[in-house]
Amino acid sequence: MNRQDLAGDEAWQQDSQDLRFLPVWQAAARLARGETCAMELVDCCETAYRQGHASINALVLADFDAARAAAARSDARRARGQALGPLDGIPFSIKESFDVAGWPTTCGNPAHAGNVPAADAAVLERLRAAGAVLLGKTNVPIALRDWQSYNALYGTTRNPHDPSRTPGGSSGGSAAAVCAGMSFFDIGSDIGSSLRNPAHYCGVFSHKSSHGVVPLRGHGIGTHYGEQEINVAGPLARSARDLELVLDTLAGPDGETALAWRLQLPACPRQGLADFRVAVLPTHALAEADSEVGDQIEGLGRWLEAQGAQVAWHRRPDFDADELWHTYVTMLRATTSVHMDEAGFGAVLAQAAGLDPQRRDYAALQYTGAGIRHRDWLQLQQKRAAFAASWQRFFAEFDVLLCPAAVTTAFPIDESGEPWQRTLAVNGGTLPLTSQLFWAGHSGLCGLPSTVAPIGPGRSGLPVGVQIVAARYADLTSLRFARLLEQAGFAFRPPAASPRALP
Repeated sequence: MNRQDLAGDEAWQQDSQDLRFLPVWQAAARLARGETCAMELVDCCETAYRQGHASINALVLADFDAARAAAARSDARRARGQALGPLDGIPFSIKESFDVAGWPTTCGNPAHAGNVPAADAAVLERLRAAGAVLLGKTNVPIALRDWQSYNALYGTTRNPHDPSRTPGGSSGGSAAAVCAGMSFFDIGSDIGSSLRNPAHYCGVFSHKSSHGVVPLRGHGIGTHYGEQEINVAGPLARSARDLELVLDTLAGPDGETALAWRLQLPACPRQGLADFRVAVLPTHALAEADSEVGDQIEGLGRWLEAQGAQVAWHRRPDFDADELWHTYVTMLRATTSVHMDEAGFGAVLAQAAGLDPQRRDYAALQYTGAGIRHRDWLQLQQKRAAFAASWQRFFAEFDVLLCPAAVTTAFPIDESGEPWQRTLAVNGGTLPLTSQLFWAGHSGLCGLPSTVAPIGPGRSGLPVGVQIVAARYADLTSLRFARLLEQAGFAFRPPAASPRALP
């Protein structure tokens, strides 16, 4: 286990004069004590942006003048003793696919360059109401459909730990900005590991919330409804403690549902790592993890055993994983078809018409899924209910499942062809890039929460993260586990290289 020699909540605190890599909770404490101000925090983010933008290209739309104006209002509130809460004055960024009033939302597609919403997304409304300071928008792949983040509008985003490699996708700009100190936290979305793989690749923390916990109104093109099938929103940050702080602000019913419903996530009953019942699944036959990833997760499991945790090896729910894969990818592609224009959707239907409906490879399912009949969709819902019941039985026996977020560490940037035409180097062989979706859908199909925490670096020196899955609505359990790992020393490590400054 390549564990850092760190301990406690103060474990990874950086040079006190360098605010760029402070976690949100420490920055908030300094604001409360008057040791810094919101304006200073914005300035340090802008410094990181100017140093890193040319090589990283994570924050692709930024307005530091507006951020300073918001910071000045925050500082004035604090001077009057009227701070709005712990996030008041904390600078953050948001994934490009979320609406910001007066800014374009394109999802990386030049065809949507003129899409300028008049209202903020629900998550942004809540963060502004809490006094958080918006810096800008972070990069995505076109149509949010890649494990890299590049498009013709904003270019390519690179991993701060190694600019020749991807930061992941589709929340790749989000993870890169947080990793490089350009923002204190970011809000991303996840339907196919879009929060999880970027956190793993960049060595930061992320939380894929239970489905429906965080409203998605204002996410995507023309999506004014609050809940989207499979898709969820959640935070990325440099500390597990930050994730819970931000989630507390984001979570809860939106719109008309807020008239009748209130959200109360169940508290985590476990206090220490030794109290947890842990299942460890370092790899799977349907999506073999490279040894650099699998060995780190296995090493974590052995370390947890030594701490007194109850660890069970290679345990998984009692369902057919191949059947879940088929159901997930079909429903995934049906869900994302809503973002296609009529010409694109027509082309997909034409492709699907010539395919064997029994095919289960991604190349076929992306077409047959997009054109699925409503009756077939309802039948898949029945299958999903059976998978969810299996997960319920599983989490009656275990508190968390530890598994990969992706099958490799951050891979070299490759913008050739389509994502489903590319491959990954895994244990001396190759796997389709789309094999990554197994670890996304395994828990994501049934709306389970997943927290990613850094446990590396691996043999290559690149970050490695672990995906911590818990029962639906047990978000505070996966978050507690991540926080305990962080306290034990499994923490964010700033990138070693200093990117060149902008002129």
